[in-house]
Amino acid sequence: MKRKILKNVRGQTIGLVDEDEQGRKLGKDVHGKLVGRYEPKSDQTYNVEGQLKSHGDTLSSLITDDWKSG
Repeated sequence: MKRKILKNVRGQTIGLVDEDEQGRKLGKDVHGKLVGRYEPKSDQTYNVEGQLKSHGDTLSSLITDDWKSG
C-alpha cells in the first residue's frame, strides 16, 4: 500500500491518500476520518456517502484544510 501525505501551504498535514495494489484510493482527513474513495476501473471519485463526485481522480479535493478543528 502506498501512502501520500497532503499538506497545506503552511506545510501542515491536512490529510492522506492510501492507494492499494489495484490503484483504488481512500482519502482521509487529518483526523483519520474517511472522506471518499477513487475507483480506477470506472475512473470515478465518490464521497464518504457513496455519491459520485466526479469522473477522474479528484480525491484530494475532498480533503479540506481543517487542521485547526478537532
